[in-house]
Amino acid sequence: MEFIKNRHEIVFVYDVKDGNPNGDPLDENKPRMDEVTGVNIVSDVRLKKTCREYMISANKEKDEYEFEVFINGDPITSEQRAKQLIPDITSKEYDRKTAAEALLKKCIDLRLFGGTVPISKLNMSMIGPVQFRFGRSLHKVDPVFIQGTAAFASKEDREGRSFSEKWQLPYSCIAFYGVINQNTAKETLLREVDIDFFFEALWNGTRDLITRSKMEQLPRLLIDVVYNDNENFHIGELDKAIKLVSDLLDEKIRGISDFVLEVSELKGLLERYNDKIKEIRYRIDPRLKLTLNGEPFKIENLIDGKMKPLAK
Repeated sequence: MEFIKNRHEIVFVYDVKDGNPNGDPLDENKPRMDEVTGVNIVSDVRLKKTCREYMISANKEKDEYEFEVFINGDPITSEQRAKQLIPDITSKEYDRKTAAEALLKKCIDLRLFGGTVPISKLNMSMIGPVQFRFGRSLHKVDPVFIQGTAAFASKEDREGRSFSEKWQLPYSCIAFYGVINQNTAKETLLREVDIDFFFEALWNGTRDLITRSKMEQLPRLLIDVVYNDNENFHIGELDKAIKLVSDLLDEKIRGISDFVLEVSELKGLLERYNDKIKEIRYRIDPRLKLTLNGEPFKIENLIDGKMKPLAK
């Protein structure tokens, strides 16, 4: 069984049009905002939920290490979920170590993201090797409040209908930054095949979020920097090295045709640390335009000899 031995650094860019990528339930479900900078924020929890939802629906062929999802949305406790997967997990046969290993072999989301599983006498805490910062839009956004007429009356025997209300963004292009720690991965039994499935879920899961608030949500760019074997190093903040450039005011941007992504700083960083990089895997929406020092640029030319398309 091949466990991962390379550190990864990830940049994932997607966008949403006329939607709400991550509402705050404690604030009228408004899009999450950085009030200082005016950019849209999306939590890492939302991104992981996107991946889990895709993994639940995908028909992944199971092997010795299965592809169950521990946090599957069922309204049950973590102990109940653990017993669904391993009925005798609270028996004397299991101690904390063997119970954790059994759950990790079953559940890909625990192998990727870790988790806390409080079970009687077996409280387990697993640190996930795949971690993301909050995603942030690459431009300022302007939330709008929309009212409409609901389909039904608000009370019985009333002719007048109630009103629907929601907050949404005309447009937001969001960048996530993440790291896969190969040292922590040894503890969660994370394998290369798990990472491949994770990238599939990240891209396709984002596209599959066809709900009222996320109808126009599309993946645009995924960059996976794979460092040399057992290299305890990563550059850091690669998302900050990608700049959105537009002739419009940020709040007036309405789609990818309104801007380009300038990658000169990113290319410079990758070239500086080229000797530490094994390969760079990528996936891009062909409608997204990149520039290098203001000139049209193709992602395939980011680093000579090390670029590799991610499997679709």
